[in-house]
Amino acid sequence: MQRPLSITVFATLFSFTLIISLLLALYAARMTDFGFKLAPEAALTLAMRIRAIRLLGIAFALSLMLLVVFGKSRVARSALGVRWVLGLVTSIAFLRGIGVIILAGGSGVAAITLSIIQLSVEGFAILVLYGENAAVWFDRRFGY
Repeated sequence: MQRPLSITVFATLFSFTLIISLLLALYAARMTDFGFKLAPEAALTLAMRIRAIRLLGIAFALSLMLLVVFGKSRVARSALGVRWVLGLVTSIAFLRGIGVIILAGGSGVAAITLSIIQLSVEGFAILVLYGENAAVWFDRRFGY
């Protein structure tokens, strides 16, 4: 069975969001200014933990994407929605909005904008998986 266009669109958009998410994870690891006072060592530890959580999320998202694209997994498709919510909670825009992090200089606006773009495109890519065109991909009668 040939791969539907919606699956190809999903893979392209989702790959784009994974790249942006990786850039944001690396950016978050450089931040040591938070919305509350911390010792420098504690701030560095917190920044590294935020980076580690984001990198694990990226690895998890990549594995789910591969399961959807190559394994036709309906469970992975559903898990991507849950992962999107978790990505929302760890996003730069959300952390800035609740005052946990303080973005320094002019790069803060770019990070927040990238974070919002990443979440929006990722959400759209996941919605594409629930379209009529993609339904055939997940139908077990046409599977292996």
